[in-house]
Amino acid sequence: MRRTRILVVDDEAVVRDAYRHLFGDVEDCEVIAEARDGREAVARFEEVRPDVVLMDLKMPRMSGVEAMAEIGRRHPDACMIAVTSFASLDYVVPALQAGAAGYLVKDAPAEALIDGIRQALADEMPLSPRIARALARSIADSPAESPRAQPPKMGRFAAPTPREQEVLDHLAQGFSNKEIAEALCISEAAVKAHLRHLGDKLGVRSRTQILVLAYRYGLAVPETTH
Repeated sequence: MRRTRILVVDDEAVVRDAYRHLFGDVEDCEVIAEARDGREAVARFEEVRPDVVLMDLKMPRMSGVEAMAEIGRRHPDACMIAVTSFASLDYVVPALQAGAAGYLVKDAPAEALIDGIRQALADEMPLSPRIARALARSIADSPAESPRAQPPKMGRFAAPTPREQEVLDHLAQGFSNKEIAEALCISEAAVKAHLRHLGDKLGVRSRTQILVLAYRYGLAVPETTH
C-alpha cells in the first residue's frame, strides 16, 4: 500500500511534533519532511515533492499564503491544505485564492484532519459548508468585488454548459463529488471532468477556487440553510 507523503509547515516545533506523532499512527500516511516558515516550505517542496502540504499561515520570513502561491505557480497540481488557528475569513479568503485545496483549523479533531487530507487528494473540498457560505457572503458583500457593483464580463471566459452548471449548482450546496454523481446519475469521473473543464474556463485549479469565482461572477448561489 502506497502511503500519502506529507510535508508539514509550521513555525512551532510542538505543532510539528504533534503532526509527526499523529501520522505515525495512521497506516496510509507519513510525514516525510518539515519546514519552519514559508520560504523553507518552498525549498522543501522542491526537494521531496510531497503528495500533500499542511500549511500554517502566520509564519516569519514568508507567510503560508505567499508560500502556497509560489508553490502553486511552480507546480499547479500541488495539493495544499491551510491548517491554522484562525477561522476568520480575513485568513480563509487569501489562503483559498493562493491555491489551498481546503482550510482546516488546528483545534479540529485528528479524524477531521485525516479526512481532510483524503478529501483533498480525491479532489474534494475539506471546507465546512458554514465556512463556504460565509466565504460566499463575504465575496458578494465586498464593494470592490460584488457582482452588483461590477457586473462580470462573461466574454472573459466561456459560459458553463448546462451539465457543468448543474455540477456547479450542487458544488455550491456543499455536495461532494460522489454526492454530485449520485444526484445527476453520472460517474464520479464525469464529475471530475466537468470540474476540470470549469477550472480551465475560469483559469483556476481547485474546486474551492472554482466555487470562489462562481460566487464572484454570479454563476452559483450559496446554500443558505443551516
